[in-house]
Amino acid sequence: MAHAFGQRYDLPLPLWLFISAGAVTVAISFIIIALFVRDTHKTKTPTKLSLLNNPVGKFFIHPMSIGLLRFIFLGLFLLIIATGFWGSQNPLNNLSIVMVWVIAWVGLAFICALFGNFWALINPWNTIFLCAESGYRKLTGNHLSRHNEYPIKMGYWPSFIFFLCFAWLELNWSGSNIPSSVATAISIYTILTLTGMWFYGRETWLCYGECFSVVYALFSRFSITEGRINSEKREWFLRPLGIGLLREDESLPEPSLVFFILLVLSTVSYDGFTETETFQQINIGYIEFIKNLTGNELENLGQSLFDSIALLSFPMIFILTYGFFIWLGAFMDEETERTVELARAFIFSIIPISIAYHLSHYISLLAIEGQVAIKLISDPFGFGWDLFSTSAYEVDIAIINAKFVWYFSIILIVLGHIIAVYIAHMEALRICAGRSEERYGTLISQVPMIVLMIGYTMLSLWIIAQPIVG
Repeated sequence: MAHAFGQRYDLPLPLWLFISAGAVTVAISFIIIALFVRDTHKTKTPTKLSLLNNPVGKFFIHPMSIGLLRFIFLGLFLLIIATGFWGSQNPLNNLSIVMVWVIAWVGLAFICALFGNFWALINPWNTIFLCAESGYRKLTGNHLSRHNEYPIKMGYWPSFIFFLCFAWLELNWSGSNIPSSVATAISIYTILTLTGMWFYGRETWLCYGECFSVVYALFSRFSITEGRINSEKREWFLRPLGIGLLREDESLPEPSLVFFILLVLSTVSYDGFTETETFQQINIGYIEFIKNLTGNELENLGQSLFDSIALLSFPMIFILTYGFFIWLGAFMDEETERTVELARAFIFSIIPISIAYHLSHYISLLAIEGQVAIKLISDPFGFGWDLFSTSAYEVDIAIINAKFVWYFSIILIVLGHIIAVYIAHMEALRICAGRSEERYGTLISQVPMIVLMIGYTMLSLWIIAQPIVG
């Protein structure tokens, strides 16, 4: 069966053979990379190709083009809130639901991971604050932001908390398919985000506190383009896939960013696991236990508690597992005092894994349910309009099939893990540079990480192979 689809597809080979083949492929890739990729800390940065040496690239990066793009998506953002509050409360007839959960979350993640940080250009909260700040400066001559010093200890923890809340709303909240409830959640987050920008400064809060800016920026490090836009200089480069995950200097990611990356990976895995028969059996057993203990009165409360505990347990398991394998690598290399440093150094190698599973898990959702947006763009409120002559559009479920989903997922997951192995190896070369036992230390420090990646490859393929039962 192909997970996240619902259409039956019988594998031509036993599942264990597919999973084993994926694991072996990752292991072989490590051997090949270890043998042929050496001394990279002494080599130059991979060549980047400028995309601004032609009229098309200059057009897309032009301030007027960026400004127009920002206001278009600001209008779409306001439309989503308006349809949520004042449109039909039937989720099938309201644009807000498909735009938030399918287009904004899944679709934008695809774009950012493959083509670059598109979110940085269209972020509606950034646009709102830029407009407010511009108006305030013209009226008073002062900056709108207070620019209070951002506490170093806070790091990315605000984003961690907000993303955890987002995951709970998406996966466990009963109001996730009620347009007015979604619009209310968006409005609350908007207030919190604008407040953070006002108190700490726009750029500072977008960097540390706005969780979607953080996650899309991380995903975009994997992409084939790199863009830098500021008042002084505008740059846009084409680069090899995944190269952006390599550190450009000796600085290490913030410890809180380590936890954030593992949170993102774990919540997507949790989403997949909850739809498997294994999870449903655990859930049924728990509910029966609650019924026998308290009767039917607390069944709903017990279910909510179970869902919340299950969601929280996944990040904890992933964090502890990652920490253990990092410590094991340090122990094997007799460098246990560097465990925290190594955890920070290797964390970007996890991002290709997160992206690969995100894309494979949601590809069918985007392809099929994303078509609903074509219909609803003509009638966003569900009032019976036909603004763009698309209201009669019928979703084509045959646009993608279970066989394609399965093989696409296999290729993507294995490829993501191979890139992760490469990034980890490059990082190990950097860490061990200059040591007399450099080659030995490089290999030893990676072995537990490779074992971890192989394990997650097998887990991912198993989850993807399960039929949806939840």
